[in-house]
Amino acid sequence: MGFRITSMLTIEYARREYGADLSKTISLGRQFRAFTKKEFRKYLPQYSNLPDEKLEKDFQSPYAEDVFQDMYGEKLFSLDGFAHEDPDIVWDLNRPIPEELKEQYTCLIDGGTMEHVFDVPQLLKNCFSMLKTGGYYICMVPTNNFNGHGLYQFSPDFFYSVFSEANGMTIKDVFIVKFSAKNKVWKINSSPAASGERIQFDVNTQTEIYVIAEKTGPTPEKIIAQQTDYEEGWYEDEKSITNTASRDALIEKAPRKLVYAFRQFLYEPLVRRKKRTVIKL
Repeated sequence: MGFRITSMLTIEYARREYGADLSKTISLGRQFRAFTKKEFRKYLPQYSNLPDEKLEKDFQSPYAEDVFQDMYGEKLFSLDGFAHEDPDIVWDLNRPIPEELKEQYTCLIDGGTMEHVFDVPQLLKNCFSMLKTGGYYICMVPTNNFNGHGLYQFSPDFFYSVFSEANGMTIKDVFIVKFSAKNKVWKINSSPAASGERIQFDVNTQTEIYVIAEKTGPTPEKIIAQQTDYEEGWYEDEKSITNTASRDALIEKAPRKLVYAFRQFLYEPLVRRKKRTVIKL
């Protein structure tokens, strides 16, 4: 678990674009500082008023908490299932959180925990419950090519399906971020329900999904979700899924490198990515 510079930019984006209140923020796990002082100065120049001597001290710590506090003037609390990194709260997120943690935080940040927790619905219910109404959930978790990193990887439709009105949440933004990227990301322009098609995004490198969501209602007793296309009944009409016999036969006969080049340089940029926007956070 760690904040890269794209993580810090996403937190700042949520504050700037949506007015996310960071006055009482908790992170799942203590977040390592996976960015340099040079990156911080380059990509977050609005905080150039922080003196070098202060940042020098902040960057002596392996964790991002001191930088966060200097940026926003507020402590970054932490919760972890294990005590060896000395978090503020030790709690296994596979279990329901105690009552005293409910509706206590204005922002919750998952910088890479959800993929390591077996009971994801319980984890999400815990996260939603810890937030005050109007609070923000920000996460940065694997979506592709992290096989073996954790128990799971997550698709855009997972978040669009789960972060729903029924579960007391509203999606603000979904970003796809190459692990090697700095502040250049793909913003998903519309949900599967709005676009009437699945959000599919193929890349040849490790890729994360960043999500910003707001708590807009009470957390239900049980988190529920259905994949959008099945729930709305348009799955069977999607030709790219149902009429695949001839396409699959062609792919089987074509050289693997040719198929790869087609997907990466033609199909992805011209077809799938037309519904994505490249932005700078």
